[in-house]
Amino acid sequence: MSMDIFPLLDTLELATCLQSCDFSLATEDNIARPTSQFVITLYKQIIDSFMGISPDYLPGNGKRKIEESEPGYGEETGFSESMQVLVLNKICYRFFQNIGVADFNLTDLYRPDAHRTKRILSAVVNYARFREERMFDCNKFISETETLLGQLRSRFDDYNLLQQQIKRYEDEERKIEGLASQGNGDELQALEENNRSIEMQLKKLTQLQESLSIDYNNYKEEKQKLLKELEALGFQIVELDSEREKLKRYSESNMDELENSIAELQRSLDSKREKLATLEDRQRNFHTSTQTFNRVIEEVYDVLQVLSTKIRDSHREEENLIDFKQQLLMRRDKLRNVLNSGVMVKLAILDEQIESQKTKLASFYQSSKASHEDNADQISKLQEKYTKEIVPKIQETEIHIEQNLLVGQVKKLEEDMHKLKIDFQREVDQIDTEHSLLANHMNNYMTIMLERMD
Repeated sequence: MSMDIFPLLDTLELATCLQSCDFSLATEDNIARPTSQFVITLYKQIIDSFMGISPDYLPGNGKRKIEESEPGYGEETGFSESMQVLVLNKICYRFFQNIGVADFNLTDLYRPDAHRTKRILSAVVNYARFREERMFDCNKFISETETLLGQLRSRFDDYNLLQQQIKRYEDEERKIEGLASQGNGDELQALEENNRSIEMQLKKLTQLQESLSIDYNNYKEEKQKLLKELEALGFQIVELDSEREKLKRYSESNMDELENSIAELQRSLDSKREKLATLEDRQRNFHTSTQTFNRVIEEVYDVLQVLSTKIRDSHREEENLIDFKQQLLMRRDKLRNVLNSGVMVKLAILDEQIESQKTKLASFYQSSKASHEDNADQISKLQEKYTKEIVPKIQETEIHIEQNLLVGQVKKLEEDMHKLKIDFQREVDQIDTEHSLLANHMNNYMTIMLERMD
């Protein structure tokens, strides 16, 4: 987005406006594709037209006719051209800065860019339009400036005439000095008197020259003052135009509407005054209420001080209780850690004991099972032995007893046999009871161990 104070114009509008200002070089092609020679020539014409500075002192005009054989010709020409370029750049910089282009430099003269050239020429066109619009307001100052310029030209003509007279008198003085060496004494005195009169005239001419230089300086100062006054008057004209527009809007307003608005404002003023009176009453009431409220606040503050002391004591007690509670919690945590560590150790020991008891129980179960099987085998063997050996012997003894022994011996033997049977049966019963008890103990032990394991 452009930050310039003037609008950026297109190529066609720039060419039309510049050609209307007698800048014939400003064609569309030259503006679209600017060259160094074109911009230098155009800027010289612009400066000559708007600032009154002659382009004869700028580069590109008034070629010096110096013989090429003269020593130092190239160096003097290069230095002169460089000085002229710097002068042109300085004048262009001051002029374009005044019309809104603050970044003009030497690149715009030697390597012109199409966009920057259009921007600079847009500023020139904007200034030309403003100058044309305000030219009517400056006619008085222009006429005064023209009269002053006429006086200045007449003074310069007088100054040039005096310079010519001085030069002529100097030539005559040199001639007289040449003749003095050849003439006699009377002529010499006459010439000396003539010289004195000429010196008096020269003094008068120098005084006149000084007065002319003073008048010229006064003219320049007066011109600067007039330009400043012109600028101030331009700003005043703009301000007066804005004030005129405001006054014009006020003058075009309707009087009936103004009277109605004044009446409405008067009514609103009365209502505002009534509101002000009520607000003043409220303010007085509020003042009294604030005083009472302040007294209540002071009493409450005293009560709060008493409460704060009590609360501070209770707070201290509460802090002590909290510290004691934290100590108890720490002790509880420590006890839990100790108990948990002891229980874990005991559980590990019990697990080891259970594993060892399981192994022992398994081995005992195997051994008891083997012993039970052995006992069953022995019982079966004893029964077989009884049936095979004892029963036949018993039968033989019965036959023998029946046949050979007496009835008493038979009875005795029967009693002995009966006792043997009873003893044998008792032993068998004891073995069975012991076996059943052992099996019950084993079952109870297994159930208890399984319950503990669960």
